[in-house]
Amino acid sequence: MGYKLAFQASSDHVSTHMSYCNVLARDYTRESLLEAFQKRHVYGSTDNILADFRSGPHMMGDSFSTQSLPELKLRLTGTGPFAKVQVIKNGKYVYTQEPKKAEVDFTWKDTSPESGKSSYYYVRGEQENGEIVWVSPMWITYTGK
Repeated sequence: MGYKLAFQASSDHVSTHMSYCNVLARDYTRESLLEAFQKRHVYGSTDNILADFRSGPHMMGDSFSTQSLPELKLRLTGTGPFAKVQVIKNGKYVYTQEPKKAEVDFTWKDTSPESGKSSYYYVRGEQENGEIVWVSPMWITYTGK
């Protein structure tokens, strides 16, 4: 149906601190938080995991076009070592690493995008202790040749 939705997680009142909805906002005002939700600048996690997922000046949740090959930059700070971190494109795993450390920082470039087609990219990380993070997608239309 063409919807562009973000990922989030939240505990109900019975199971507090089982999962988190994390918001990347410019400040702590109500207006900034609402703007961040509207822009889909959110991600879900089951622990206090920090995530920053960008492509140039764009970040998780954004939809944009580029003439360059899509390049994704990811930074994760976990509460324990990550067993696996994966980049997903259009529902398929396209890159996996097993960092075995709590700090993850890498750049991945899509070397085979289809010109004129929009693809969605997101990241999923799993710590060795089973805690996970899933970062909201970016929708990128490659307009190059």
